[in-house]
Amino acid sequence: MSYAHHLGMTVLDTGPELTRVSLTVSGTGLNMHGSAHGGLIFSLADEAFALISNATAQAVAVETHLSFFRAAREGDELVAVATPERVGRTLATYRVEVRRGAAGEVIALFLGTVSRREKPA
Repeated sequence: MSYAHHLGMTVLDTGPELTRVSLTVSGTGLNMHGSAHGGLIFSLADEAFALISNATAQAVAVETHLSFFRAAREGDELVAVATPERVGRTLATYRVEVRRGAAGEVIALFLGTVSRREKPA
């Protein structure tokens, strides 16, 4: 069982121009304040980032940043929507918006850069 599966993530779309991954916040994903744990939100964004950045190349993260805007609560469906900002030959940067629902408000913004190379044959 993968970490993403363990957390209850579902891949909705995956490709080099758009990747979407969702999860529903459960009681085990809450922090001491009763809202979604920052690590849970980061994990969701990071999964979408990993999928999109490895769609056409072999990629590993070199830098990430996550800003939190709003709290998520138990029962909320969160959707991480990943899109490319710039894809070069050896580096690529992606933007991942974590939304409440498919078209809901942005609760967090993740930016990540990967080192990339051709996939092995």
